[in-house]
Amino acid sequence: MNLKKSFFYTSLLIIVLFTGVGCRKLFRSPINAETAYRTKQYDSAARLLTEQYGEEKNPLNKSKIAYQIAECYRLSNQTTAAEVWYGKALEYTEDPEVTFRYAEMMKSNGKYDAANKLFKEYSLQNPTERAKASAQIQASKQAIEWLKTPTNYKVRNLQALNSASSDFSPMPYLDDQLVFTSARPDAMGSTYGWTGEKHTDLFVAKRQKNNTFATAVAFGDSINTDYNEGVVSFSPDYKEIYFTACGSPSEKDDFCQIYYTSKNENGKWKLPEPVFLFQSDTINVGQPCLAYGGTQLFFSADAPGGFGDKDLYVVTKQQNGKWSEAKNLGPEINTDGYEGFPNISSDGKLYFASNGHAGMGGLDVFKATLSKDGKWRDVQNLRYPINSSSDDFGLIFEPYLRAELMDSIEQIGYFSSTRPGGKGNDDIYQLILPVPTKIDTPIVTPKPIPTPPKTPETAYMLRVTVLQNVLANPNDPNSPITGTTALPEAIVQVLGLDPESNISKRLVANNKGIIEMPIERAIDYRITASQASYFTKTEQATTKGKDKLKQNDTVWVQVNMLLEKIYQKKEIVLQNIYYDLDKADIRDDAKPTLNQLARLLKENPNIRIELGSHTDSRGSDKYNLTLSQQRAQSAVNYLVSQGIEAGRMAARGYGETQLTNRCANGVDCTEEEHQQNRRTTFKVIGENYQSN
Repeated sequence: MNLKKSFFYTSLLIIVLFTGVGCRKLFRSPINAETAYRTKQYDSAARLLTEQYGEEKNPLNKSKIAYQIAECYRLSNQTTAAEVWYGKALEYTEDPEVTFRYAEMMKSNGKYDAANKLFKEYSLQNPTERAKASAQIQASKQAIEWLKTPTNYKVRNLQALNSASSDFSPMPYLDDQLVFTSARPDAMGSTYGWTGEKHTDLFVAKRQKNNTFATAVAFGDSINTDYNEGVVSFSPDYKEIYFTACGSPSEKDDFCQIYYTSKNENGKWKLPEPVFLFQSDTINVGQPCLAYGGTQLFFSADAPGGFGDKDLYVVTKQQNGKWSEAKNLGPEINTDGYEGFPNISSDGKLYFASNGHAGMGGLDVFKATLSKDGKWRDVQNLRYPINSSSDDFGLIFEPYLRAELMDSIEQIGYFSSTRPGGKGNDDIYQLILPVPTKIDTPIVTPKPIPTPPKTPETAYMLRVTVLQNVLANPNDPNSPITGTTALPEAIVQVLGLDPESNISKRLVANNKGIIEMPIERAIDYRITASQASYFTKTEQATTKGKDKLKQNDTVWVQVNMLLEKIYQKKEIVLQNIYYDLDKADIRDDAKPTLNQLARLLKENPNIRIELGSHTDSRGSDKYNLTLSQQRAQSAVNYLVSQGIEAGRMAARGYGETQLTNRCANGVDCTEEEHQQNRRTTFKVIGENYQSN
């Protein structure tokens, strides 16, 4: 799924068109492998690096080159080639991360058993990353079970519609046509260096009587450009269209945006105009779904304050014709991964793609139901054969069935997939739900079968309560804590850490901050609680050693999790950080507090902080500024020694420039008053850090 990954989907990669500056420029002169890789020209980089690999003699260097080639293929979603090259990289290295990547690609290619062996090997190599491997193992086990028990849907590749390039996101148009996105050679624009395919355009194909499609042609005389267009939604009368577009002659306009246009009196599409759904123009917005008679517009966006990579949002059309403020669909739908390609079916169900909910690999298709309280709930994986180990997304259903099909078919729909056996990268598939076959059989009264006595078993239940502090001043993180209260709708993820466990759940806490669920005996668990604008926290729990109880008992494992609110760019004082007189070395009594900060940073890998150091007013201003900078840097260095990337932290010495009381130069103060000014602080300065 090359172009979808680069144009509409950023969970694996963040490209030029999404990040803005300069990425969509094409190199007019030859470039070397290093430059191509650094500038995300992965198609060119893979070819150049393969040449280097063939010429290299040193085994260690060959391993490094093979890993880079594998990364090129992974980031352009060519999982089969990526698996091959990770295997080559593993021949000459013992780096556990190569093992993990190799296993990931095996899983993406449907080799679940082989992948699980490597995930277990990785777990043994990295005991601290046990949870990372366990989550993958359990997802693979679930996928194997789904393959054994497929749903009743029948799936077929629409050969006549697909090309050797990426074709995806079909949408019914008028009574007998499909409009879809494609990078086929007929598309306008140039070749995309990231993928080696053309920029995407919209195409339309007419349905024929034998349920096939005629040759696709370009859609609309004013919509396709030299840049990327795709993923459309129409008004009920097909006279209005919303679609995604990315790129323009101006580098300032390279973010993806939803565009709107309508037909003129001659039935031609007018020039499209952008639909501004956020105040900022540096947010990627796309994949529109016009629903409920045109009164609501669902879409995907990477707006600040979301739950993950991209989230689903909705806006409602107001009486003045303008769209309301965008509303996030909430933690039941959105995860810390990627959510996109929303669609509302005729029966009011929400269908969407996600790699954050438990799935078979890559993107899976899910459905959710709108509850009476106006929230989307009951998220369900559509399982195999709609989902696979590859990317599956963009599901839509026909609004009605033709009369000649109604006796044999209950439902017809379309979706996109990168599964093996297609004609290109992304292909469009048709799904059919046959009417259940009725079999006339004589009624036979079965003989009653005696029920064997049940063996009493001990039940194990987990209760997690998510709390937050109540501060005397809610706007001051350093004000006194007056108590705790529930944190409703916190996301709680429960993962069994032992290979034999089948527990991998993502739940949303109720209005009392509580989730309850059955768990297995003799298993270690990792529990993670998170909420937007709060620091994520992880705790351990176990049912090991809890067997010696009476039969029929319920053993409750209680875990309380206190989440701390994130205060952007507000200093938080780190208690018990002291330094010897005129020295900057970290004392032993300061290490426990810094260890707690290191744990917080590990649990929140996207957070970037500033560590600040302050002195009292005694000593010269210049000396205090220098000493405080050295102390702040010492704290950063200590955290680096605990495994925190240096790029996530900035050290800043403030000297005596930010005193908290009256104790300025020449003022007679007690030692306790001076101590109030001698403090070490941290503040969050970013929430989107990405490791190099």
